[in-house]
Amino acid sequence: MMTLTTVSERIASTKARIFWRVGTKNKGIIDLNLRSSSEDPALVGELIAIQYLLFDMKVFDRAPGGGSGYKLVASKGAIKKLALGKSSKKFAVKYASFLLNRMKGVTIEVSQKLEFMANPDEALPIVIEEGKDVRTQEYAEIITPTMGALKVTQHAVEQYEERISSGCPKKPWASLTKRLMHPDLRILPLDTKILAHKERKYGRSDNIEAWSHPTSTFTYLVVIDDKGNRVLVTVFERHE
Repeated sequence: MMTLTTVSERIASTKARIFWRVGTKNKGIIDLNLRSSSEDPALVGELIAIQYLLFDMKVFDRAPGGGSGYKLVASKGAIKKLALGKSSKKFAVKYASFLLNRMKGVTIEVSQKLEFMANPDEALPIVIEEGKDVRTQEYAEIITPTMGALKVTQHAVEQYEERISSGCPKKPWASLTKRLMHPDLRILPLDTKILAHKERKYGRSDNIEAWSHPTSTFTYLVVIDDKGNRVLVTVFERHE
């Protein structure tokens, strides 16, 4: 199992230091500056650093396509609770959303041990800025050949997971993104009843797109937000 170990500490209300390692030799220190003050900067900083290490630095030489086969040993017990959707720290939910979609199924353990971590007297910390060097968002974003940049909500992943019966049911994120990356996806006309329902739900229907593959029953409902971003809000099956 590929394991990333992190230990965080508060430096200020807008700054945290995160020690990290993969094995005993691949290790480092991150000094993370938050965009605004937080009631628990160490927790938020650790969550941001984990995302940065997995998806930007790619400490496993690739970005994970799912949580299966990966383990996070984190210093904050709240991280494990957030991954289970049971934490009372609501301010941290958006920072932990990747644990419920892209990394769903990841094994999480808790430890504050600094054994084998980099020594701050010998290792120069990497300084990263939230929102500049690493983006934190409630959505996971992928670049698709047909829709361009697409933000994927946790709800869409959950809806897909409930319906999937082929492909990789144990790796819903990897399975869903593989389908979304298909070059033959196309826009489908939406039934007037569906449009009326979506207008009641989202307030309007002129910004809604339904995408699908000609040989698939899956439909991917996309809402274009006020900034022009495509957001995958749900997945359902057509029964023709």
